[in-house]
Amino acid sequence: MKMKSLFSKQISVIFIFWVIIFYSNGLVFSKSPNLDKDQQLLDIINENTFQSNIQSNNITKKPGQYSREDWAAIIDSVWGPGLPTDEKLTIFDTAWDEIDMWFGAFQNLEVNIDSLRDLYRPEIANGVSKGRFTAIMNHFAFALKDNHTWIVNKPVNWYTTLDPGIPIFVIGVWKPDQRFGACLTPLPDSTLLVFEALPNQVLGLEAGDIVLGYDGVLWKDLYKNLLEAELPLQIEWLWGSNDYSITHCILMSAGLNWHLFETIDFVKYDTGDTLYLPTSLLQNQTGYVFANEQLEVPGVEWPNIYQYDFVSWGIIENTQIGYIYVTAWDPNIQPNLGAEFYEAVYSLMFNYETTGLILDYRFNGGGQVTPSQDSYGLLFNTNIWTIAYDERSDPNNHFGMIPSTWATPSHLRIYGDPNNYYDKPIAMLIGPGTISAGDVQALRLQFHENTKTFGKPSNGAFTISDFPDLGNANWFFQKAYGTAYLISDHSYLAHTSVSVDEEVWLTQEGVVNGTDDVVEAAIEWINENTPVDDYYSLQQTNINKLIQNYPNPFNPSTTIYFDLTVNDTKSAKIGIYNLKGQIIRTFNIHPELVEGQSSIVWNGKDQNSQPVSSGIYFYKLKVNDKTIDSKKMILMK
Repeated sequence: MKMKSLFSKQISVIFIFWVIIFYSNGLVFSKSPNLDKDQQLLDIINENTFQSNIQSNNITKKPGQYSREDWAAIIDSVWGPGLPTDEKLTIFDTAWDEIDMWFGAFQNLEVNIDSLRDLYRPEIANGVSKGRFTAIMNHFAFALKDNHTWIVNKPVNWYTTLDPGIPIFVIGVWKPDQRFGACLTPLPDSTLLVFEALPNQVLGLEAGDIVLGYDGVLWKDLYKNLLEAELPLQIEWLWGSNDYSITHCILMSAGLNWHLFETIDFVKYDTGDTLYLPTSLLQNQTGYVFANEQLEVPGVEWPNIYQYDFVSWGIIENTQIGYIYVTAWDPNIQPNLGAEFYEAVYSLMFNYETTGLILDYRFNGGGQVTPSQDSYGLLFNTNIWTIAYDERSDPNNHFGMIPSTWATPSHLRIYGDPNNYYDKPIAMLIGPGTISAGDVQALRLQFHENTKTFGKPSNGAFTISDFPDLGNANWFFQKAYGTAYLISDHSYLAHTSVSVDEEVWLTQEGVVNGTDDVVEAAIEWINENTPVDDYYSLQQTNINKLIQNYPNPFNPSTTIYFDLTVNDTKSAKIGIYNLKGQIIRTFNIHPELVEGQSSIVWNGKDQNSQPVSSGIYFYKLKVNDKTIDSKKMILMK
């Protein structure tokens, strides 16, 4: 059960705790050999300024929408002139050189850092304020679209009190929050669904209400104006790694930016009324919420992360379905994390009669791979190569990479136990809050042939990072120096999300009724799924569906079984897709010719009869251009 409020906690304690968790997120699996991460962390925590906010110059928000020029003037006035120009140039050049020579995630990224230098450096040389220089550095790093890469001026970005009118754009909500008192998640039209609210939320927001924006303008339009105006950014440790996850994160952050506007606009679920209330009311908000984008699951409590507990498990009420939450993978914070996850998996496999498992990674802040190794070994019965990491090696070539000496194929291999195997459905739940090692662990679990993934694509933070020194204690710099790749074809994963088999998210109706739509979809699939080891039996009739291919894993060919009924269908197709969602092969099927159970054989070749590489592939059944079912298979050469 989620903690809805923590009135007894002090914000400094919570923030220090969250820094500890997510500072370690930068090194996905283990310590970099050339970085004393713990000492750097202690240095941050022990700073005198850490537990006291910095007061900026008082300003008053003027009525109406601000132009870029309006924001620029305010940014200049709030923090004063700052460092001398030559010191600002030194900081910028140091950061730019570090990115140019050693940033290891240029793959799958469209950015021209030469253009960024040509844009920003002359402006700095002509003289800019402290606030403007901070914004330049923030947005330079932001353009690299990597959760592990950001540049922060601590006094401006972290320690400035977010009083009304302070020109700081807050991005990132997967953390404890006491400023808004409600949690938001995007709907398909980019309005924001309140999925949880404190009982004392000062605006009267409740689950099911819809936040539209501020001052009569939709948030989906406002945030673009703020980005264009280049306000300093308060990146809240976890954000995004590609256009999709960054947009999701920014949309979620709407409630944390009330200090920039006069009124907040939202629609009440119970009455349908649109209200326009003054944001000044939120200055009186107290109590903490956590925007995990998960609703309570009957019979399973959410982990007590405030007590350094990242795993919880149980049986969903009135089912035989096992459920496991994992909110982080960092044994540096919870030393018994691996043992607790193992206990969860082992108990649900051997101590309970389960019909399936649900592993909920929708909020997972990352950490290391080691806590999952023994537990994944229970679920799998064979050894499977998954991914590994390359590191930037050539300062003159943005794509010059060499194998990592520690995030190796063996380090990330799944070592299955031939004496154990979970042969029932495994539903994995992910979303944009599945970050860093969360991405990695989700991708690794997809190699299990019984896994089906629900939710939204993951964050895409497939990088490892270090912490370069900018030569000034007030500046914090984290930078990706390497990226993961699939062993099957050495395709790089930087800025790519783990895909889902069934995209489903929280809905207004579900939230109002206390029903998590993602969980419900997973339960429905488990209840309806044919046992994986029964490749030939058909448990249900008169439906269109896929049956697990056999053999799986396979080499060189496999048989895909399916069931079709005529009904009103005109055409059916089975498509083979790679992990990137690209179509590999299409089989056209005419239901009237194959009514009932039938099969096709895939020989491991693409549409051009060329052999494809080893790896995970998905096959989807479409009827009348609508996806009816999908499953996963593994080609192992």
